[in-house]
Amino acid sequence: MMYRIKGNKGFVLADVTLGLFIISVALLCISMLFTQALQLEEIAGNYTLATYLAQKQLELLKNKSSVYWAQAQLPCTIPWQDEDLPPPADFELETYAVSSTLGSHLVQVTVIVTWQERQKDYSIQLVTFYSKIK
Repeated sequence: MMYRIKGNKGFVLADVTLGLFIISVALLCISMLFTQALQLEEIAGNYTLATYLAQKQLELLKNKSSVYWAQAQLPCTIPWQDEDLPPPADFELETYAVSSTLGSHLVQVTVIVTWQERQKDYSIQLVTFYSKIK
């Protein structure tokens, strides 16, 4: 024998609507997280590329002899050293050499890479020292 409980006639339209609303809000939150993750991934990729460019410039300058650094008219601006592969157009690279305050035999070289993304300016800066004497 089957008994029917009074008042329990299945889902009501309000129950279904509430369930769809909750699912919609959850999916919206998840999609916003994906969008933000993609934006952060792009920013991180640009930081990596900027760091690579600065490191490459410093490595190319490391190949210069101590005579080059001894004869350099300090302070000075140094152009990009890799003539075969220029930096991407949306990255600006500046290299400065100055006499070091740590010793007269040292040259302090600073490489600054800047770029703009989503109307915001970003930059990284690497600093190293090269010797004027061998």
